[in-house]
Amino acid sequence: MARFTTIAEIRTAAGLRMACLRGVPSPWTEAAKGIFHIKGLDCQYGAQGEGDEEGAIAAWAGDSSVPVVAFENEPLRTGWAEILILAERLAPAPALIPGSASERADCFGLAHEICGQMGLGWAYRLMMAQRALSHDETEGKFPAGVGQYLAAKYGLNPAHAGQAKARVLDVLGLLDERLASGPWLCGAALSAVDVYWAVFANLFAPLPEDELPALPMIRDAYSCRDEDINAALTPRLRAHQRRIYDDHLELPVPLG
Repeated sequence: MARFTTIAEIRTAAGLRMACLRGVPSPWTEAAKGIFHIKGLDCQYGAQGEGDEEGAIAAWAGDSSVPVVAFENEPLRTGWAEILILAERLAPAPALIPGSASERADCFGLAHEICGQMGLGWAYRLMMAQRALSHDETEGKFPAGVGQYLAAKYGLNPAHAGQAKARVLDVLGLLDERLASGPWLCGAALSAVDVYWAVFANLFAPLPEDELPALPMIRDAYSCRDEDINAALTPRLRAHQRRIYDDHLELPVPLG
């Protein structure tokens, strides 16, 4: 079977499978890919394709969001934490979750600040939605239709919209502080948090096109033009992303 196939095919396949979007480096999906790659887990990717019914992912999982991870006949997994825990179970080494309770709490707390609701990625998606729905003619934003989709998906309400930029800057500052004291974001070795930052960093400063062959509209919208956020993307943060990709993740990024 090809590395990327249809949703219909992965629904009936065995083993580890994941529904993705072609040409779109969703950071939650790329995090799962990266974790599976580090652990040497063979995962079959599926994306909407010829022969699939319209809305095939939603018909399978009950929602159109990706990633959707399936393993054998177990319940589908869509949350970043449950996907990580599955990967740890299937391939305990190399461990991406620390062994001690205190370090695990630190790991999952930091991971939530990147991946969770109103975390780094979520808050920046709200900013992307606001920008797409604005009436200015500047470049580097999604079409209004995409903005409406993001606004509905991530809950563009006045309270969260007002907090979004401050939340992004706060999390970037936290991650930079962590790297000021050592090469890893959590503990004394590579952890899932390092993977999460590396892939979510593409929301602001995507890897070169030959390494991240995303759709042109995506690359343009993923190139941050906010001066405050760009200033918060310190050399330490950028170097960490580069190192994690070079040393631990697959390049070019497989986007189908």
